[in-house]
Amino acid sequence: MPPLSLDQRIRLAAFEWLRAQVDLHGDVLSWALLSRGFEIDGERVPLVSMQGIFKPRVLRDAPLSIRTSSDGPYADAFGADGLLRYAYRGTDPEHPDNRGLRAAMARKLPLVYFHGILEGRYLAAWPVFVVGDDRRALRFTVALDD
Repeated sequence: MPPLSLDQRIRLAAFEWLRAQVDLHGDVLSWALLSRGFEIDGERVPLVSMQGIFKPRVLRDAPLSIRTSSDGPYADAFGADGLLRYAYRGTDPEHPDNRGLRAAMARKLPLVYFHGILEGRYLAAWPVFVVGDDRRALRFTVALDD
């Protein structure tokens, strides 16, 4: 089996770190904890930033996480089919963040979804996958994997 790529290693490390944090702190994680993140190869990897679609600098082209704030400006919502409808960043389908989520979809990369329940408090779900892109409605469809 070939060695894991840096991207794969970071995603797996993020999932393992999140599992440990949920075991330690419970299901609701703080912004401070998530923004500190973890270290890999001497590099700090935060899991969130002020942008809802977040790619830490150690990754090249696809984000690591997406986030819905409890009081955010976007109308992210789960449909009757159980899939998340996640709004584009802004109204430009070619915004780099939107292109990044399209890259994650094309490569079937697992992401983390942070759902804000209170200011600065998040439920984490992982892995999640971008499974659809609706340019007309300016939103992605995201599946939460069991």
